[in-house]
Order: sequence, then C-alpha cells, then structure tokens
Amino acid sequence: MRVADLSKRIVANLENSSWIRKLFDEGNRLKKEFGEDQVFDFSLGNPVVEPPKSFTEALREEVKKGGHGYIPNQGLVEAREKVAEFISSRFSGNFSSKHIVMTVGAGGALNVALRSILNEGEEVIVLAPYFAEYKAYIENNGGKVVSCPLTEKFEIDIEAVKKAITPKTKGLILNTPHNPTGTALTQENVNELGELLKSCEKENSQSIYVLFDEPYSQLIYDEELADPFKAYHNIILASSFSKDLGIAGERLGYLVLDSNTPDVDLLTAAFVYCNRTLGFVNAPVLMQRAIASMDNLKVDASDYKKRRDLIVDILQEAGFDFMMPKGGFFVFPKSPIEDEVAFCQHAAEKYKILVVPSSGFGVKGYFRLSFSVSLDQIERSREAFIALYKDFA
Repeated sequence: MRVADLSKRIVANLENSSWIRKLFDEGNRLKKEFGEDQVFDFSLGNPVVEPPKSFTEALREEVKKGGHGYIPNQGLVEAREKVAEFISSRFSGNFSSKHIVMTVGAGGALNVALRSILNEGEEVIVLAPYFAEYKAYIENNGGKVVSCPLTEKFEIDIEAVKKAITPKTKGLILNTPHNPTGTALTQENVNELGELLKSCEKENSQSIYVLFDEPYSQLIYDEELADPFKAYHNIILASSFSKDLGIAGERLGYLVLDSNTPDVDLLTAAFVYCNRTLGFVNAPVLMQRAIASMDNLKVDASDYKKRRDLIVDILQEAGFDFMMPKGGFFVFPKSPIEDEVAFCQHAAEKYKILVVPSSGFGVKGYFRLSFSVSLDQIERSREAFIALYKDFA
C-alpha cells in the first residue's frame, strides 16, 4: 500500500507517534539486551498493584455462570446501578443508572462523548500539559484542538482559558488528578472555571461541556478531590476502573451525567447511539458483571502512596525540581537542561532510565516518570538518578 492511499492525518500522526509507546518499545529492547534488573523503566502508566481480592473473587464466580452474548448498548443495569452508588458517595448531584453508560475504558468514554457533542470544526480546549491522546480523540470526532497552558503550579489559568474560548468552543477536557503532572485541582480553582464557563455560555448562546476525565480519582494522597458538579451544570464525567482496580487491560469505563443536566435524556441517548455506532457496541460483559457483584468499588491507595513517597525522596536527594504529586502515579520534574528530549535520551543511553519528554504532552522543559513500578525498582534507581542529575549540575 502506498502512503498516498492512507489518511494524511493518520500518516502525520504516525510520524509523530507517542513518545510513551516509543519508550515502551525501547524499554523492551534494553531489557532483552541487558536484563530487566538493569533497566529502570518509568515510561508507562501501567497499574502495578494487582486488583483487590473482592474483584478477583467476583470475577471467578461470574465466569462460572457463563453467558457472553450481546447486552444493551448502555450496559447492564446492575453495573450502572453500582456506578451510580459509587459516584453518589464521592460527588454531589443526582446520579441514576438511567443516565450512566458503560464504555470501553475512559478512552472509549471520551470518544463517545466527543462524537455526541461535536459538530465539524467545533473547538475543544485542552489544558497543557495534557494526555497525548486527547488530540487524537478530538480530531477523531471532527473537532479542533485548542491548547491552553496551565499555570507554573499546574493550576487552571482562568485568564488564559477566557482568551481561548470562542463562539466555536464546545468543550473543555479537565483531568484531575493530572496526567502527566500528578497535581490535583482545588475546589476553588474548579469553581472559578465554572463561573467563567457560565458567563461564556450566556455570552455565546452555546453550551460548553466540561469533560471531567478522572480515572485516577481514587489514587489521591494529600487532599480531597475537587467536585466539578458543585461548580458547573454541563459536566460529562468520563472514567474507568483501569487505574484504581488495576484492570487497565480489561477496558471497563463509564460516562456519568447528573440527572439535572440540561437535556440529560437526549445526551444519554446520544451516548448510547455513539457507543454502538463507533463500533464499541457494549463494554466488556464479564467485567460489568464482576464489578456489579462487588460489595463496593472503593480502593486503598496506600500501595501507590508508598511508591510516591519513595520516588519523591529519591528525586529530592538527587536535586530535581518538581511539584509534589497529589494523586495518580506520575511525577513531572523540570529537565535540568532546556532540551528535555536530549536529557531523556542521555538518561536512557547512559543510565538505562526511561522517562518521557514533556514535548509528548504539549509543553517543553519537563519529563514525566511513572512510579507505578515495583518498590524494588524505585529504590534500585536511586544512585542512577543521583548520577544523572550530577551530569548536568
């Protein structure tokens, strides 16, 4: 097949394919050449903590029952009821299984939501640095990406968002705890955003949706998670069980609307329709049945907090400058040199440390590392990080 026979957009995206996946492949190469214990791979946010016993027991029982045919595109009622109960325990609002759609992960949820709300050429604001796939998700569904910087402390820059909003703005993706920085937004900051969006909706006579992407929300360490439903009326919550339950490969996510959201029934119907016609059809049945039969969906984040505390200790000892991660499993230090790509290449070549340059997240001058690895790997990397920083001190 000739390149000319492919989508020009896809060819361009392939040429600029994700740094994360490139490093994942490089990590596998280095591990084969030098052995796993000689490579410090902090590149991929893959859950390292196994699912809770309650999940594995529920899954074992559900497998025995059989039954793997099609189900309603919206998802099993019992799974949606469990999600409604879970969300109601964490956020303010009126949450019903009627306005929840089970999806193929949070990525599937975002694609379904974006397809449902976007007309060709409408704009979606992403707050940089941002998860690299947001750009593809928006473009997949006919939207235009508008990148808007966070502040130096990785908070929402209200004035910058105000300048980014136009009559074509249809949505804004809000992610907390944040990938790649590990920071968590405060309620005050989210409230400020809500007030701005209400004003802009009125001025432009068009709905602006906040797509609240929160798959790391149970992995929060030092403060309460901000509640977007207290701040704004057009919230589309997109999440998954990938990170908190440690089942990223099983691809079980969901979309949630407050039942008081304007046009909530029409929005839900659009989600169900797009879930089917985008080819997802329905979220994995066995996973839905498993979570529906669990006593509760809350998890203990202490295993990740131990990892967070250890990597923070190492990076501080080495001399790196970074914001303390409040949730999720990422740290986002400043690169000790201006060219963060060169820094990451040096780290890989000399010390076999794999971290991701921030250019993959829409900003320059930083690098991301995931502490979702073994405690042993984190501790063994201490001397390598210290030596790495000294190379540029």
